[in-house]
Order: sequence, then C-alpha cells, then structure tokens
Amino acid sequence: MNRTAQEHSPAPQEGTPGKSRFLALSRICLNNWHYISRRTLSFNENINFFTGHSGSGKSTVIDAMQILLYANTDGRGFFNKAAADDSDRSLIEYLRGMVNIGDNNEFSYLRNQNFSSTIVLELKRSDTGECQCVGIVFDVETATNDISRRFFWHKGPVWENEYRTGKRTMSIAEVESYLQSHYNKEECFATSHNERFRRILYDTYLGGLDPEKFPLLFKRAIPFRMNIKLEDFVKEYICMEMDIHIEDMQESVMQYGRMRKKIEDTCVEIRDLEEIRQAFASYEEKENQIKKCTYFVKKLEILDLQTQVRTLADKLNLAKTDLLRQEEARAGVETQIADLTEQSDDLLRRIASTGYEDLKQQAESLNELLERLGKSEARWQQTTQALKCWEEEDITSNQTLWDIEEFENRTIDEHTLCRLKESIGSMCTDTEKQRQEASSVIRDLKNKEKQTKDELEKLRSGSKAYPKYLENARTFLQRRLLEETGKGVDVHVLADLLEVKNAQWRNAVEGYLGSQKLSLVVAPGYAKAALKIYGELDKKEYHSVAVLDTEKISGSQHAVLPNALSREVTVRESYIQPYMDLLLGKVIKCQTIEDLRECRIGITPDCMLYHSYRLQYINPDQYSKFAYIGKDSMRRRIRLLEQELESLGVQRKPHEEVVRECQRILTLEQLSLEPGEYMEWLKDIGSWNEKQREKKRILQKLEKLKVQNVDQLEQERKAVVSLCDGKKRERDELLNMIRDKENEISRYQNAAIALNVTLTDQERGWETNQDFESQLAGYLSSKDHPRYDRERESYAARCVKLTESRDTAFQNLMTVRTDYLRRYPNRNFPVNTKDNQAYDHLLKSLSCDHLDEYRKKAAEQARAAVEHFKNDFMYKIRSAIREAMLRKDELNRIISRLDFGKDKYQFVIGRNRGADGRYYDMFMDESLEVNPSELADSFDHQMDLFTAQHENRYGELMGELISIFIPPENANPQQMEEAKRNMDKYADYRTYLSFDMQQLIQNEDEVIKIRLSRMIKKNSGGEGQNPLYVALLASFAQAYRINLSPKMERNPTIRLVVLDEAFSKMDAEKVASCIELIRGLGFQAIISATNDKIQNYVENVDKTFVFANPNKKSISIQEFERERFPELIKDLEEE
Repeated sequence: MNRTAQEHSPAPQEGTPGKSRFLALSRICLNNWHYISRRTLSFNENINFFTGHSGSGKSTVIDAMQILLYANTDGRGFFNKAAADDSDRSLIEYLRGMVNIGDNNEFSYLRNQNFSSTIVLELKRSDTGECQCVGIVFDVETATNDISRRFFWHKGPVWENEYRTGKRTMSIAEVESYLQSHYNKEECFATSHNERFRRILYDTYLGGLDPEKFPLLFKRAIPFRMNIKLEDFVKEYICMEMDIHIEDMQESVMQYGRMRKKIEDTCVEIRDLEEIRQAFASYEEKENQIKKCTYFVKKLEILDLQTQVRTLADKLNLAKTDLLRQEEARAGVETQIADLTEQSDDLLRRIASTGYEDLKQQAESLNELLERLGKSEARWQQTTQALKCWEEEDITSNQTLWDIEEFENRTIDEHTLCRLKESIGSMCTDTEKQRQEASSVIRDLKNKEKQTKDELEKLRSGSKAYPKYLENARTFLQRRLLEETGKGVDVHVLADLLEVKNAQWRNAVEGYLGSQKLSLVVAPGYAKAALKIYGELDKKEYHSVAVLDTEKISGSQHAVLPNALSREVTVRESYIQPYMDLLLGKVIKCQTIEDLRECRIGITPDCMLYHSYRLQYINPDQYSKFAYIGKDSMRRRIRLLEQELESLGVQRKPHEEVVRECQRILTLEQLSLEPGEYMEWLKDIGSWNEKQREKKRILQKLEKLKVQNVDQLEQERKAVVSLCDGKKRERDELLNMIRDKENEISRYQNAAIALNVTLTDQERGWETNQDFESQLAGYLSSKDHPRYDRERESYAARCVKLTESRDTAFQNLMTVRTDYLRRYPNRNFPVNTKDNQAYDHLLKSLSCDHLDEYRKKAAEQARAAVEHFKNDFMYKIRSAIREAMLRKDELNRIISRLDFGKDKYQFVIGRNRGADGRYYDMFMDESLEVNPSELADSFDHQMDLFTAQHENRYGELMGELISIFIPPENANPQQMEEAKRNMDKYADYRTYLSFDMQQLIQNEDEVIKIRLSRMIKKNSGGEGQNPLYVALLASFAQAYRINLSPKMERNPTIRLVVLDEAFSKMDAEKVASCIELIRGLGFQAIISATNDKIQNYVENVDKTFVFANPNKKSISIQEFERERFPELIKDLEEE
C-alpha cells in the first residue's frame, strides 16, 4: 500500500467527529524509570507506533502512562498486563530497575543509592496549543525500599530542565519548591493522596471523564483480550449507568406498605386475641366448676366431722363404764394372791428346817464347776494329739520327743513345758528360713525363665533380641538425628552388617569381636552428628554402648595378613570393611597350639586365643548365648535358649518341693498359748475327780431326806404355788385389760380433741355460699341415709377430673398466648396469669374505630406512592431507555459513515431477551398514564397504577416489581443484602434491555444483518476481533464524548487510545482498515506490536518508536517521523 501523508489525515466529513478540540498527549518525560535513566518522547497527534522485540521496553513506557492516567501507584492490577495476565511486577521493581542475574530467580537492582524518579505527561490543546502537565515524583530509600510520592499538575509545557538538577532527578521537596516559586496557586497543584488527585484529574485536567468507566475501559483496551461478553461490553461501555434516584418513591411505597401491613397485622392480631379470649373462657368455666365441687367437698367434710364427734362421745362413755368394772375385778384377785402366798411361805419354812434346800444348792454349784473342768480336759487332749505329729518329723530331737511324751502322760512341769515350746519354736524358725531361701531361688529361676522366654519370642519373631539398653540408645540416636538433620537416618548394629562365610570360623569371629559387634553404626555423612549426640547419653546407663566414627574409618586403610580372620567376614556396607581389617586383619587362623605360637595373634576354630604371649579360652557365652552375626546366629541362639529354658524348669522343681514341705511343717502345733494357761488346764484336770466324788456324797444325802416327810411338803407347796401363779396370771390379764381400756379412753379423748380442733378450724375459715348450700341440701335430701364421707370422696374425685381438664385448658391458653407473644414480641404481657385482663383490654383497644382511620391514611399514602412511583421510577426508566436508544442511533450514524474494509457494523439495543424483558412493554407502552386522585380507598384497587387498558395488561407485573422495592421485615443480613441487590438491579434501566451488535452485509438487492453475540464465539482471527474492536472504539467515543455536537460548550478531553497487539490476528488490509477507523473517529492512538509485524503497520501510522534492550539493563528508543520511514524499513531489511 502506497499512501501519502494526506491520505492518512483526511478532512472531517459530514457526520464524522473529526478532531475538533481535544487534549493531545504531546510528550512524556521519564527519569529513573526501570531501565530508562532519562528520556523524553514526543508523540504525534494521530497514530503512534511502538515496536521492538519482546522485552525491549514497550510496556515500560505504557505502564508509566497508566500510573498517571489512573492516579494509581499500586500497579499490580495493570503493570505489564499487556505482556502477561499473570504478571506480578511491582512499583519498586520499576523504580529501582530489577535485573535477573540467574536461573534461580536471583536478582539485583540497578539503583542501590537513595534516588528520585519522575513521570510527566504533557497535554496540548489541539485548538489553542496551550499545554498542561500531570506528573508524579517518587523518593526511594533503597535500604528499606520505602517509597514517598507526590502527584502534581502545572500549566505550561514540560520544564526545560526535564525535572532534573544537574546530573540527578529532582526530589519531592525540590519539585514542590519549584512549583511554589514559578507558579501561583491557580496554576499548579500537588498532593500525595491518590483519590484526591484522581478526582481532580478526571473532573478537570482530562476534561471530565467518568472516574469509574474510563480507567476500566483503558485497562481492558491495552491488552485488547476482551475477556468479557460482547453484550456485557456494549451494556457497560455504550449504555452508561444512570443514577435514577428512587429514594422518595421507595420511601412512599414502603410507607404505604407499612400502613397496609399494619392494618393487616392488626386484623390478624385481633383474631389472635379473640382466640385467646375463647381459650380463657373455656379455662374459666372449668375453674368455676372446680370452685363448686371444692365447696361441696369442704361442706361434706364439716358434716362428716360433726357426725364423728358425736359418735366418739358415745364410745368414750361406754369405755369409762368398762374400766370401772375391770378395776373391781382386779382388787378381788389381789386379795386371793396374798392368801396363797402366805400359805406357800409357811410350807417353805417347814421344808427349810430339814436342810434339804442347802444341799440342793450345793449340788447345783458342783454341776457348774464340773462342766468347766471338763472343758480343760478336752483342750488338753486336743493339744496332745496335735503335738504327736512332731514325732513323725526327722527334724524333731530326742529331748523334744521325751517332752511330748511327758505332756501326753500329764506329768510335765512348767519348766519342761517352756523347753518344749522353745524347741518347737526353734524348729519352726529354721523351717521358715529354709522356705524363704527356696522361694528366693525359685524367684530367680522364674525371672531367668521370663527373660529367656522374652528373648526367645523376639528371636522367633525375626528380631535378634539385642540388650534393652542397646535398643534404647539406638532409638534415641535415630530420633535425635531426625531432629538435627531433618532426615530419617538408619542406625545399624555392627553385627547386622556382618556375615561369616565359613561356619567353621563363625564362633571364632563372634568370640573375638565380643562386645565390639554391638557397636552402633551410621553412614559416614552422619557420623560427626552421631558422635555429638552420643555425648548426651547417661554414662552410668549407657557406658556399654559404643558408636563407630565411620567418617574416619571409611577413609583409612589397614594391612591384612595372609590367612587373617578378616578374610572370613563379609560386610553389607563398604565403609565398614576398613574397621574389620583393623580388628581382624592381624588375627591369624590356626589349628594347633604350635601354630598359635608362630604368630603374634592367633585363634583356633574352638576359640582358643593366643594374644600378647598369653593363651586363653574365649568366654563361650560370646559365641553362643550372645551370638548376633548372620542369620544362623539366631537359629543357634534359639536352640541354646530352648535348652536353657528346659534346664531352668528342672532346677526349679526340687526347690518347689522344699517350699511345700516347709509350709506343711509350719502348720503343726506350736504351743502358741502361755505356759501358765496349759498348767491351769492340768490343775483343773487334777481336781475334777475330787469334785466328782463330792457331788456323789451330796446326792446321797438328798435321797435320804426325800425318804422322810419332805416329799409330801414339797407336793403341797407345789400345788399352792401353782394356784398362786394362776391367780397372778389372771391379775396380769386384768391389768393388761385395764391398761388397754385406759389407752382406749385416752385415744378417744385425744381423737375427740383433734376432731373438735379440726372442726373448729374448718368452721372458722368457712364462708357460706347460699346458692351452693341450697344445691347441696337439695341433693342430700334426695338420699335416704347419706354417707357424708362417701359423698365427699365422690365430689373429690370429680374435682380431680375437673382439675385435669382445667389444667389442660390453661395449658392450651398458655400455648395460644405464647404463640401470640412470639409473633408480637413487643407485647410485654404475662403468659401464665390467671386472668385475661391485659389481653381483653388490648382487644378492646384494637377493635375500636382506629382501623377506619388507618384505612383512610393508607388510601392517601397509596395515592402519594402512585405519584412517586410514576415520576421517580416509571418515567425515569422510560426516559433512560429512550435516551439509550437515541445514543445507540447516534453511534450507529457515526460508524455507518466510517470505512472498515468491506464490513459495516451496528449496535442493537432492544427488549431484554431474558425473563426481565417482560417488564419492557410495561415501561414503553403509550397507555402508561394514571391520575392518582382517582384511586379508590379499597385495598383491592389502591395500587393499580395504570389506566384500565394498561392495568389489564401489566397490573400483575407491576405488583411484582413494586414488591421488590419493599424490603422484607425482620430479615437477616443475607436477606437484606439480597433485597438491596434486587433493588439496585431493577432500578437500572439496562436490566430491561438486551445489548448486541450486528454485521451489515450489502447484497445485490438487500442488506443482510447478522447478530454477532453468538457468531463471535464460533469465529476466531480477524472476523472475531472486528466487532469487538468496533465496540471498543465506540466505547472510547462514548467515554471521550466525541459524539457531542461541536457547537456544545465543554472542556476538551483527551482522545488517547493505547492498544497492544490489538491486530495480531488481522492481515495487512484489516490492519489498515482498523487504523483508518481510529483516524475517522478522531482518536490519538499508541499501537504496540513486535517488530515481526512492522510491515503491517509502518505505512499506516504517523510516527514510529523502535525499542531495544540488548543487555536487559538499558532501554534505548529511536523516534522515526513519517519522512524517515524508508530509512527504518531499510534498516529492518538489512537485519
């Protein structure tokens, strides 16, 4: 394409915005920004082109512009986004110039002394040539990476010193001082607050841009990825959001809603209170029935008490008569008893004169004494039989046997008895010692058996059963190595790393190594740490544990003699071999003593060791019981331990037999009582015969006296005594009867007192109810012989049933009240009160004429709500939709006259194709008209906002929409947030619209229109980018207000558009069309692309900037005006 400069700067056509007045970005001044130390670039008012290899610094300049255009120093949302979406470049990296110096994310900085940086944009009015500058200055403290900043603005061009003093950049203080000394207050401004500067920047310096839409649009345009749906893009950037204030309408609707809700709630509350009153009436009826039954029960109780008092008085009189008769009978019996007693005493005196009674008493005393002496005889015989068991024991001495014989013959004296007791005690003491010694041996054998079994169990499970202290030390070493190194380090026992090739020399190796085979071993890399940890062990408990210094061992070498024992040993780890050479490399294998004497150190297969001119057998335990090397060692140890276990069992049996025998002997008689007690038994036995003879003499005397008259006197006395005893029993019976009768009288008297007190108490608190009295009297008169107690029980049972019914009714009442108070928590009424006064009072208050007043007020509020809804919402939404349609038509007129290759595009805005589109016709229908004064007072018609025709069509939809603007009552925060989102959504006119673009294809006789929202998802490349590109530029035209009439007075805005790789998927023809569209819309553009695409751009732009960064530390920029483009193309072709 060979176009002239004039072709690139066509005169504005009719309907085309042209350039008119605007603010052109004329220069940018950079000091200490990334790899740029000092550079000022001058821009063309039309199309500028940045090119260079990837990483040459194009984004560095663009990011500097963005800091000022957004007044945002954070940068993480836009730095280097043109190059990569996931870029995390920071402000400090740009300021200090971060340089990567390695492949492991290592970096350094170009600037390592405190410094200042400046970025300044010069904006020049296209009509007057007047300049103004917006800039920012940073002070950086490199020791802490602290950054101070000042945004500033001043009239006029970029300073001649380019914001430098000598060889360095001006600091914040120097810039502020320069501003104060060279400008008045109206000509400059500086602040450190982003938000404040951003507000003034958009409102004033940049000509009045939308502070929300512009930065978002600008950020999306630079990478031009357009990761937003086409319809959403048109919605957000073509049809701007309008702030439709609906507060008055919303408040009016809410007030009506609250009033209507209050009336409805009042009606519901009245129904609830009436339900409470009905429940209370049911409870009150049961309560009155209970009062009546309770009265009857108490009255019947009084009547029953009066009857009981009369009956008790009759019983008391009869009891007193019976008591008097019983007293007279007792007096007669007492006289008879006195006469019979006198006769018995006279007969007893006549018998006593014969001596018979004294002899009888002596005989009874002797019987008691003989019984006691017989017990001593039994004890002596029992003890004698027990002592005779000692005669069968071998440990019993002859003297002891003779003393037992004397005990048996009852000729033993106290001295002999003491000797016998001491000899038996001595034998028991010796026996106990023998038992304890045998038990001790048994315990030792059992402990050995347990240890042997435990060791055997470990061996059978595959473990070598190392000593416990060794396992503890090994575990400690492993744990500490893990803590020190952070790795799991294997700690071996030396024996586990060894194997003996020839079984003939296995015992020799085991025996010679001895305890050294139990040394702990770690890999050489951990030996130093292991030795250090070993020092932490308790030397008393772990003095038998050793740790090998494998680090030094592995690096040493030791000579191995021919036929040395070390040649029979193989190692699992190579670093152990030097240690085996050290220990066994000089030990010679021998067969005879003569062979042993021929060497300094020698050993035979049967473990005879010759060392230091000394011949000695090695301890067999070292190669039998404590054999640990190789797998065969475990099998041999198992056999040895099984034999040892069997031997221990055999050794234990005779000792157990001794214990059993000792325990039997210790159960024999040991004469545990004092000798004096045994001698007392012997004395009792000696006097028994004498007392027996004395008893015989007394019995003979008694027999002689019985032969005389004593027997007859005895018979007479027995008869008198028997008769006297009968009378005494009769007297006792009479006394019991008298006592019972007295108790009966006392009970009657006490009962009478209690009944009278009870009756008095009942009558004292009694209040007569004539109505109840007459009912009860009538009921009792119908009975022939009423039983007051039974009638009282009947009414009491009825009271119980009524109480249950009353309680059920009261529970139902409390349930109804609780439900009511839960619905109306502000009603502070008691739930369990026995009256209904508060609820009845409120019911009476709510049932008054206030409802009619509320209904009138609701009607007035409904009229106000209609008026507000009509003016604040309906017409505003309607007007906003119409304005959006006009804006769409205006933009379509603009882009319809612009050439975009063969393609033409249009914006399409219409009714929402989704569910919210059902409201569109309601807003746009011409029949939308209502006179609020014609609203009826009835609820059913208060919120009908339309004429009859409109109401018939949209009344239900309008009701739904109004309800959205009435927030729910008693809602939680989540529900309120959801309600707010819905209000914001439906207060936005764009909710009711759909947004799209369509491609216009001119056919022979018609224009074909293709909707792009679906097609753009299917097409890739230029076809997919074109409509997005048109929408993007149209949104910029909207943001910069290019579509406004030139006749309208307004401040000029910038018209800058920055696009990075915007046309990457287009061919040269498409690129030319796109750039031509930018020109046609009157934009100043900066287009960035890598130099491999330069041919597609260079003939269509006005100025080219070639970036280079060969050493990744310094950015160079060459500027080429249009007249130098042939030179640029030639240089590129040579490359």
